[in-house]
Amino acid sequence: MRGAVFWEPNKPLTMEDFQMPRPKAGELLIKTKACGVCHSDLHVLKGDLPFSSPCVLGHELTGEVVEHGAHTDVSVTKRFPIGSHVVGAFIMPCGNCFFCVKGQEDLCEAFFSYNRAKGTLYDGETRLFLRNSGKPVYMYSMGGLAEYCVIPANALAKLPNSLPYSESAILGCAVFTAYGAMRHAADIRAGDSIAVIGVGGVGGSCIQIARAFGAAEIIAVDVLDEKLSNALGLGATHTVNASKEDVVDRIK
Repeated sequence: MRGAVFWEPNKPLTMEDFQMPRPKAGELLIKTKACGVCHSDLHVLKGDLPFSSPCVLGHELTGEVVEHGAHTDVSVTKRFPIGSHVVGAFIMPCGNCFFCVKGQEDLCEAFFSYNRAKGTLYDGETRLFLRNSGKPVYMYSMGGLAEYCVIPANALAKLPNSLPYSESAILGCAVFTAYGAMRHAADIRAGDSIAVIGVGGVGGSCIQIARAFGAAEIIAVDVLDEKLSNALGLGATHTVNASKEDVVDRIK
């Protein structure tokens, strides 16, 4: 297979040939259909966020299940049969650590100890190796900027066949983040009034989710009129341009 490899900061990615990655128990091999570029990927590319190299970036991913790892539990194979459309989450929870058991998968100890610190999955090994040399290549999350990737089943969700791959790739990152903010941090309920500061990918998703939760007033705050106009289309009831007026006074 082919994948885009990051070697060092501020250098172009290169397309390389890889051995076909093999999933292990509890993991699935996914044929990548779409993968976005997140700002955290750009932080790695610029050297602002240190990460093991060489590596494959990309975690805003949708794809199709093509293989189950040997000895994968039957509950997983039934949930994600071959051919299933799926979306991956950028945090890939182990499901077993202190935080995962508490339902705080975003703080998964294994994810940060292994994937973010070492570029591997939870056995301490990558699933990516260059075809000719066998050199290991590390994984930023699942390493989605490749034709295939290995993802733990805990980090996957079924994607309805009616949803397009490209537009849905953002679900596992910006929308995933926005849902956590709206449900678990802000605890938005029907009738609430909220202000969303900054309406990029995450902020725009916050607006849509708040609307789905029944928020009565959704105030979008940004410094660009174009983004504020877009926010109205996403469900904002009011907008405030912070470069032109006092945000606190206007919201009051």
